Amino acid sequence: MTELYNTDILRWTTRIPHQERLVAADVTVTKTSRICGSRIGADAHLVLGRIKTFGWEVKACALGQATSAIVGQHVIGLAEPELEDIAGRFRHMVKTGEADFPSKWEALALLAPVQDHPGRHGSVMLPFEVLEGIFAAAEKAE
Repeated sequence: MTELYNTDILRWTTRIPHQERLVAADVTVTKTSRICGSRIGADAHLVLGRIKTFGWEVKACALGQATSAIVGQHVIGLAEPELEDIAGRFRHMVKTGEADFPSKWEALALLAPVQDHPGRHGSVMLPFEVLEGIFAAAEKAE
């Protein structure tokens, strides 16, 4: 378990961007991990299918916080096709331990050791599930 909570991952826990919720948002989504109880609530404003403004409240373990910090640095300007690609690559890594990310997202590879700890999968997947929920809710609202 100690390889999960290494210095690099712990550093990310202090760098979660966009930690203020939006007052006026197009979409609001809250997701909770059934496994560990981690919870993320997020608001977004989208323009032409891309996230223009974003805010969230992350209540998660160190692994969920680290994932949120890494994902959060790329959320502004994110479009659904890129999210689908990265989320798919991340799910594959969580299942197999094999990391294959474009350089922009390569910090996600730090979380590869979570593969051996199924009880932590829910927390690390939560930022992706929230963003998937945002795009799904935005499509319904159109």
